[in-house]
Amino acid sequence: MPSTSSRILEKEHIRIAARDLLSTLNLNNCLGVSLTMKQSREGIILDEMRASQNLRHFLNKINNIVYGKRFKRFGKKLNVIPVLEKSLCGRFHYHLILQSPSHIFTKTFSSLLTCEWEKTYFGYRQTHIHNEIDVGWTYYITKFKSASDGIDWENYHWN
Repeated sequence: MPSTSSRILEKEHIRIAARDLLSTLNLNNCLGVSLTMKQSREGIILDEMRASQNLRHFLNKINNIVYGKRFKRFGKKLNVIPVLEKSLCGRFHYHLILQSPSHIFTKTFSSLLTCEWEKTYFGYRQTHIHNEIDVGWTYYITKFKSASDGIDWENYHWN
């Protein structure tokens, strides 16, 4: 089993690599989105896998609304970098870098995100959307305070 110091060093290397990757991206026309989740529902406890499934369902709904048949037929999707985080008190939540579609007003798209997130199984009513983000947002979402914090590669999509 790796020592505590080697795990801390590995975690720091992951954080640096993630920040290096994100600093190369063009964040024009992107939103910073924070999504909270119910930690349990109907006796089902939220874990990393269920959180990822919940986000995937949400992103599929959003992409279907935004792109319609192009999403289903050709796989047209919004760019998204999702980071799953667990707060110090143990609550899972997501921070996203999410492309804003050029054919929908930002305010309309933000309302759509909030509405559709609340419809998901674990979606909670507290969402926060930053209309303009920069490298500071990428540093914020890659703070990786707990062992479970990190990029959700299952739902990552960037062209």
